[in-house]
Amino acid sequence: MHTISKLVDKQYHKNPEKKGQVQTFASEFASFSISSPSNYKFPIYDGLTFPSMLFDKPAFNILQGDFCHPILLELNQKVTMFGGLQMYKYKIKLIDFNNCTNETDTRTCNEVEKIDISKCISDKMPKNTIFLSKAHFYGSNSETIEQMNIQGFTPTTDEHDSVIYFEPYTGIPFEAVYRMQLNIDAIIDPMKKSMDGDGLEQTTHRSVKRLIPIFWIDQKVIISKTVINTLRIPLLFLHYGEYFTIGLAIGLSIGFILYIELIIERTHKKSDIHLQIISIDKH
Repeated sequence: MHTISKLVDKQYHKNPEKKGQVQTFASEFASFSISSPSNYKFPIYDGLTFPSMLFDKPAFNILQGDFCHPILLELNQKVTMFGGLQMYKYKIKLIDFNNCTNETDTRTCNEVEKIDISKCISDKMPKNTIFLSKAHFYGSNSETIEQMNIQGFTPTTDEHDSVIYFEPYTGIPFEAVYRMQLNIDAIIDPMKKSMDGDGLEQTTHRSVKRLIPIFWIDQKVIISKTVINTLRIPLLFLHYGEYFTIGLAIGLSIGFILYIELIIERTHKKSDIHLQIISIDKH
């Protein structure tokens, strides 16, 4: 599949087993691009189409074209939602793809609190200017908070973390909460209004380097109740049908064993009767 617009050019796999995997990517915003699947040693999904049959996929990666960076989705737990449907809860992680113990498994990469996306905003922008982080720097340790000179934030899991709930058979995201923040690394130079006019003049206070939030994204997407009701019965059948099949197999096995025992018991009884008849005839 090929998607072309004035700003973005994407190419995807047509193979159903690799649906949603990005083959190439290019943007008019920045020089960042993916020329072939070999750019990364792991598959990347487009963030709109996800893999199905998640039972053997504890983690996978989606491409954030707006930030020129893949993002890791890692299985956190299995929960029951939407009237008895099993959901796989994946959490979003920011990681350093250049610092991994296994290049093919992004779970072995170091998790980071911020990612430099300056070149994605503009090729002319210096490095370490614009950073992507979780909302209100959620998950950052105290050492990082102090190093970045961040003050006044008390993030919580419910209000600032990012999670996606997938139905494991189809790979459909039933609910997603996406929270990310853009920050600028700035030097604050205290100034005051000049006594001689409308201009500004320096003060005796020292300048301060600080990571300042520009804005943060808070998106919540949930599948409609109509779609949920349409999918509930077949999905419940898939989920509980597996247990029914296992139970049926166990029941048939037990029934077969009991049937064999019954035949053996009847055979023994017939043998006893035959022996008794022979014994009477001899007398």
